[in-house]
Amino acid sequence: MARKAVGLGMLGYGNIGREVFEYYRSGRDGARVVRIARRNMKTSAPASVRSLYTPARDLIRDPNVQVIIELTGDAKQGASYIIDALARGKHVVTANKEALATRWPDMMAAAAKGNASLGFEATVGGGMPVVRTMQRHIAGDDVEGFAGILNGTCNFILTQMKEYILRHLDDPQIQKRSLPLEDALAQAQKLGYAEPDPTKDVNGFDTKFKVAILAGLAFGGFVDPASIACDGILQPDLRIMPSDLYYLHHRRYLGGKYELKLVGVARRLGGRPALRVYPAFIDTSGDLADLATVRDSYNGIVIRSKRLGTQFIKGLGAGPRPTTISIASDVREIAGALLAGGNPTTSLGAKPASLRDADKLSTRGFIRSFSPDVKGVYAKKLEVLARHKVSVQSIVNVREFVYGADKSMPDYIEIDASPDGAVRDVLRDFRKLRGVRDPAYFRILEL
Repeated sequence: MARKAVGLGMLGYGNIGREVFEYYRSGRDGARVVRIARRNMKTSAPASVRSLYTPARDLIRDPNVQVIIELTGDAKQGASYIIDALARGKHVVTANKEALATRWPDMMAAAAKGNASLGFEATVGGGMPVVRTMQRHIAGDDVEGFAGILNGTCNFILTQMKEYILRHLDDPQIQKRSLPLEDALAQAQKLGYAEPDPTKDVNGFDTKFKVAILAGLAFGGFVDPASIACDGILQPDLRIMPSDLYYLHHRRYLGGKYELKLVGVARRLGGRPALRVYPAFIDTSGDLADLATVRDSYNGIVIRSKRLGTQFIKGLGAGPRPTTISIASDVREIAGALLAGGNPTTSLGAKPASLRDADKLSTRGFIRSFSPDVKGVYAKKLEVLARHKVSVQSIVNVREFVYGADKSMPDYIEIDASPDGAVRDVLRDFRKLRGVRDPAYFRILEL
């Protein structure tokens, strides 16, 4: 006698929802979509989809729905649905990273109350099995740290800016031949790699939510995303400039020694992890060289643990197809247990994790700022650095790029290892200097 398929209810029917529905049309993995709720029920859809429409409240209460796939993309409403469903004993699979990262304790409490399971492989890394790796494979080891390129939009933008620079590297008019970040972002939006409103991607928040989720798994307990220091690639006081890529790759300067990537980093020091998100220089010949090779919209992560050493995972970081496979991996595990007569449950730490103050970490890297080549300006910068006891290795002025009526040019100050908080104080004081603008700090990635 054939076993009855596990009933799936979908909350949300956008690009990912359509792909998930098609995946399960044939009752794949012993599961079948039996109900669908979406924000606008009047939006056109195939008859096979419209026949399954029901309000979200009714879907959550439907006894024929055993597993709910939450794809609303709305952090507040999505979290409310997940918590309600879990508390009622419904198993949930979600791709909603912000909802999970910000409401982790509430979801764990609801899962315990309803004796239910929460699958969230799709919240980090698109099609990469990074959550399951952290949850299952590495769970028996002691994680020392991880560093990941976790946002495909930012990685695509930085890849395009770099490749444009490389094509015109020796052009005397390099500034006119370079690709501004805003233009690279427009390309990403045109190709579907960036949302119409890309703010959470480019300001690093998307990466921050993912770091919070992975850190919760790696170190145990709830990591509040608000506690993670975060710098993106396009913010009011920090933006990546074409000159940064030129300085990195021209043989007169760093000659390709480093790649520039937006990374989420966790480092366990003294038994407690310190977490950050920032644009980093990654050594192309060092221990993290694999991460430096991740390009376009791909994601990648290096995980270091006590007994397993260093592992590297790379894969498609977003998109309907990779995300659907991650969702399906969770559904398959839950459905398999249900069909076998079991009841999968989630039991993950919900107490706040103890974190180190990232400002006290030692860091080394390059401070960039723009200023006119006038007498005294460099002396003022050096005075600020000395006041905060940040030692200087070298100062390089990149004269191929000139901006504004005051003919400001970028300079890059390489610093010795210093407390991260001291470097942030330097940036703050640089912003107060007359004629100095757009200071930024590029940390050399260390794990």
